[in-house]
Amino acid sequence: MGMLVDLSVEKFAAEVATDSPAPGGGSCAAQAGSVGAALVAMVARLSVGKHDPTGQDSTAPDDELGRVVTEADDLRERLTALVDEDTAAFDAVMAALRLPKADDEQRTARSAALRRATIVAADVPGDTLAACLRVMELAASLAGRSNPAAASDLGAGVELARAGAESALLNVLINLQSVSGPDADQRRAAATKAIAAARELADQTAGGIRLGLS
Repeated sequence: MGMLVDLSVEKFAAEVATDSPAPGGGSCAAQAGSVGAALVAMVARLSVGKHDPTGQDSTAPDDELGRVVTEADDLRERLTALVDEDTAAFDAVMAALRLPKADDEQRTARSAALRRATIVAADVPGDTLAACLRVMELAASLAGRSNPAAASDLGAGVELARAGAESALLNVLINLQSVSGPDADQRRAAATKAIAAARELADQTAGGIRLGLS
């Protein structure tokens, strides 16, 4: 199979729907986050030129909007790359599971390889979670300060980033189930902290947007 990100939307969904465990939730989490980042970039672009320098409105100035566009585009590209990185990490775990275990030496080597691969498989969705949180932070910076005609798009970006973060968290946790030690504990703690921040930010930002559209 080639790169997932090169598939059409329909073919990507069809690939996920097969009986293969990968691509799975981790790749879909990154995909959701990338679309959320794209929406944030779109809203920022649609807001350029709308600022009233006399202070008659609350739209962010163009230089700030330009920085949001740049970072949101970077996040979109990073999250898009994580779609394939997640599947590659899963494949590495499966490859480690297939290593020989006929004697103690082989079993030790297999165990070490499996642990390394599993840590990476947890780190990839961890990166997705962190990137989705940053997408939400950018969206929050635009709430009430961007083109009001695109408010629903901004809210959709937040909700897609939230879905990506929540889905990524599940993949971090399931990959760490079989791993113990300080490095695993550190990753669990980082994911727990990130998701708490993401949930609070998504509730505040999307909630405010919904209230404004009611």
